[in-house]
Amino acid sequence: MTANPLWTDDQAAAEKLALRLIERPDIRAAREEARLMLLADPLAGALDGRLGLDRALDQWVLGLAMREANGDPADPRVVWNISNAPRRWFGHIYPGAAVAIDNPDNFNREIPIDGDGRYAVDIRFSADPPQFSIVAEVEPAHHAGLGRNLGALTLQQLKPFCDADGQVTVTVGPQEGGATHLRTEPGARIQVYTRDSQRDWRQVPAQVSVRRLDPPADMRPRDEEEIARTVVADLPAWVAFWSGFKNDFLGHPEPNRLIGPNGRDGGWGYLAGGRFALGEGQGLLVTIDPAGSYYTGIQIADPWTISPDPMLRLVSLNSAQVTPATDGMISYVVAGVDPGIANWIDTAGLEEGWVLLRWQGVPDGADPARFIRDVRVIDLVAIDRDLDARVPRVDIAARGQQLRDRARQHGLRTHGASWGDA
Repeated sequence: MTANPLWTDDQAAAEKLALRLIERPDIRAAREEARLMLLADPLAGALDGRLGLDRALDQWVLGLAMREANGDPADPRVVWNISNAPRRWFGHIYPGAAVAIDNPDNFNREIPIDGDGRYAVDIRFSADPPQFSIVAEVEPAHHAGLGRNLGALTLQQLKPFCDADGQVTVTVGPQEGGATHLRTEPGARIQVYTRDSQRDWRQVPAQVSVRRLDPPADMRPRDEEEIARTVVADLPAWVAFWSGFKNDFLGHPEPNRLIGPNGRDGGWGYLAGGRFALGEGQGLLVTIDPAGSYYTGIQIADPWTISPDPMLRLVSLNSAQVTPATDGMISYVVAGVDPGIANWIDTAGLEEGWVLLRWQGVPDGADPARFIRDVRVIDLVAIDRDLDARVPRVDIAARGQQLRDRARQHGLRTHGASWGDA
C-alpha cells in the first residue's frame, strides 16, 4: 500500500463545499434557468440527447462549483476536478463532475493562480508514474471557454530534474525562469492544471502541492456567500459554452470519421476524434499505431460530450487494457453489443456520440499522419469475414475477467487514504 495522493484535506474541503453550493436555492434556481436553455437545444429533441440532458447539466454545475470552491489565487489549493465517475469517500457521495469528454485515465488537478504572483508547485512522482503534464493557461471570463496556453512541461522534461525521491519543484510566475519554470502574464487570471494520464490504472498519480511565495499582506478568506454569488454569475456562460462545445468541436465532423491527430497546445500530446452514429448490428472499427507512445487511450462520450460511468462498462481503454495485434497495431470496435473482439468499446446503449483518441509521451520523430490506420463501419454479423484474423479475439471467460479487473482497478483511486494493490 502507498499513500493515495488524491486523499487530501484540501480535496475533502473543496468537495464538501461544492456539494453544499449545488443545493443552495440560488444556485438551484440558476441551474433551472440553464436547463430551460438546454431544452431549447435541438439535441434535446433526440432520444440520447434528452436522456442525457440532466446528467450533463448536473456534471457541468458541479464542475463549476468545484472550480469556484478552489478559486482563490491568494490561497490556492490543489484540487482534483473534472472526473465524471461517482464515488463514495470522505464520508459523502460525490456524483461526478465533467466537461468535454472527460477521460477516466486522467487525474486533472487545478490550481488557481494570480498572474502577478509567484508560486512553487512541488511534484513527487511514483516509481512507475503515469504520463504527466503541468500546463499554465489564461482563464477566460466566467471560466467559459478553453484557456490560452502559456506553457507546459511534461514528465519527460521534468524527470531529469527530479531528486532521488522523485521530487521536483516547478516555479510559476511572471519572472524569467529556468527549465522548470512556467511564465505567466501580469494582470491575468491563470489556471495551472496538472494531468496524470494512466496507461495502467494501477499506476499511482503524482503527489502535488502548491505554495504561494509572495502571499498578499491583506489576504482575506472568501466566505461561502461570496463564492455562491460567483457561481450564480458564472453559470449561464459556463453552461452555454459547454453545451455548445459539441457544435464546433473538431468542426462537428460527419459521423464515423476521425479528425486529427492534432497536436495539443504546449506540445504534450496528440488528439483525434469524431462522432459515431451506428445502426443495429453495426460497429465502428478503428485501428491505430501507438507509435511507441508512453500513453495511448480511446473513449466514447454521449452527444453532450459527457462520458458514461467508466467503472463497470468498457467505455474506454488505455495502453494496459488493450491487446495489440502481432504487428503492434491496436484495433478497437465501437459497438452496442460485444463483438467478440478483445478491444471492444461499449457504447453503453448510445446510438450516437463521440469517440476520442489520445497519444501522449510520443517519441521524437514519430509521424502523427500514420497514427490512424483504418476507420470504417463494419457488419457485426460478418465480423470474422470483414476483420483480419490478426485482430485479437476474446471469449466470454476472458471478457468477464477483463470487466472484473476493470472494476477493481478503478476503485483504487478512492481506496481510502492508500493506493491498494489490484
